[in-house]
Order: sequence, then structure tokens, then C-alpha cells
Amino acid sequence: MKLRMEIVQSALLDLIEATNDAIVITSAEEIERPGPLIVHANTAFCRISGYALEEVLGKSPRVLQGPGTCPLALGRIAASLRAGQECQEELLNYAKDGTPYWLDIHIVPLRDEMGVIRYFGAIERDVTGKRTAVEQLERLALEDILTGIGNRAALHKHMESLSQQLDMATERPFLLLFDLDGFKQINDTLGHLAGDDILRHFAGYVASNLRRDDFMARLGGDEFVAVLHGYTAEAALLFAKNVVANLATMQVSGAESIGVSVGMTDFAPGDEMSKVIAGADRALYRAKDAGKGTVRVNSCPRVA
Repeated sequence: MKLRMEIVQSALLDLIEATNDAIVITSAEEIERPGPLIVHANTAFCRISGYALEEVLGKSPRVLQGPGTCPLALGRIAASLRAGQECQEELLNYAKDGTPYWLDIHIVPLRDEMGVIRYFGAIERDVTGKRTAVEQLERLALEDILTGIGNRAALHKHMESLSQQLDMATERPFLLLFDLDGFKQINDTLGHLAGDDILRHFAGYVASNLRRDDFMARLGGDEFVAVLHGYTAEAALLFAKNVVANLATMQVSGAESIGVSVGMTDFAPGDEMSKVIAGADRALYRAKDAGKGTVRVNSCPRVA
């Protein structure tokens, strides 16, 4: 029996070394800080993480974590370990050279013959390729293919997030609704390739002048929106007027100039997107009616 156990143990060690998944064994003490300490890791772990075995022995798996590692996932893992339960999470780790990678981690408690947890074993599968593909699909779903800025779905997501990011009592962003003047005529006379070039140019010009926390999206056709954060009413209006003035002097794809009309409104975080756009659209209609190439503001308490 003893010989058979030795054979089984030897076979298990060979299996652990041969698998493509990283396998890490940690102690079961001090689950908080410094946390369970690594007592063994296989070759796959070293290959994926970039660390040699001697560099991680006696250290916490926290050496693999970084700024993008989800604290909620870490909290769920810690809670499971404290309860002596197995758990599974997808976690962002960082290799020795700083390269981020995603792992599907399955952790199980390893008990002795008395049922006491002596170690934790983690089976870690590299799912970076899968996560990258998912993130790329999510990004494409929120991106306007022609211009590379956000699309209507991205705007909707941005508007939904504002109620969580901003103080609804004191902060009111501005939304600018842009419509290119005479764009249909440009398409008809110069062709759709020229029209596409103009749309890309306009999106790039406005986006390059936005602040870091601002947001821009294409609603469709030649309609664009920009959401401005932290502006006074005067600064937001000046931004819109500068776009109108500067575009009127630019030539793109053979067009004499690019004209744009702008409708502007402020809104409260949490307002429905359709309501906010409707307010900006009313102002845009007045801008078009005034002869195009101008800015009009929707009537609201903050904007005269």
C-alpha cells in the first residue's frame, strides 16, 4: 500500500508538471495579510508569470496583482478561503515584466486525513485570448466603424453611468448636438467617399479638442453629439462657437468648407437620453432655421 501511494504521488507530481495550466499550492495560514504563501508552483506557472520558482516561494500570490486586479473578485476569494470553500474567479494578474494576463482560477482547500485544511490548491488557466476577444467585440459594439468614436449605444452607456459618477445635486453636464450643413449636397456632388472623409475629419477635429473626461459619439448620418463635463455655461457655449468658426475655414475632400449647426442643452445626470437629445434637437432646429452655421441653446435654468 505504501509503495502504491508513493507511485500515485509521483504520478501526480508528473501530471502537475506536464499540464498546460498553472498550478499553485499555498499554505492555509494567515488568509488576510500577508496571506497564504506559495509553497509550490509548476512549470506552467513559471512560463505564464515569468517568475522562476525560487522567486515566488514563500511569497503571497499578491505579487502577481496590480492596479487592474478587481478588488471585488479578491474579496470573494478571501471570503471563500476563510470559509474553507472552493471558489472560481477570472482575475487579472501581471507577469514579472508587467504584462497583464487573465486567469480563470479555481481554488480548492486541501485537507489532511483529519479533515483539517493544510493547503490551498489553485488551478489557473490562461484565458487572456478569450478575454481580449470579448473585450474587442464589446469595443466594436460601442464604436462607430467609420469614425472610430462612440456610437449611439456607447452614448447610452455613457449617459447611464453619469448618475453614478457625478453629484446630481451640483453637477450638470452639457450636451452639444452637431449637424453638418449641406452634407447631402456634398455627398451628391463629390460622392460618398468624400462624404466619409468629411465625417472622419469632423469627428477627429472635435474629439481632439475635448477634455479627457468629455465624450463624443456619432448618432448616425452627419449627426454627432459631445458631452462636456466640468464646463461653465459660457465655456461650453464658447467651445461650440469655436467648432463652428474653425470648421468654416477648413477645406476637406474638395469641399469649399464644412459648415455645422449646433444645438446645446444642459441636463441632470440620470435624465433619459431621449429627453436630453430632444432638448438639444429643439435648439439645433432653431440654429438651422436661423441660417445654419450657428449655435442655439435649449432653454434651461443654467443656460441663457
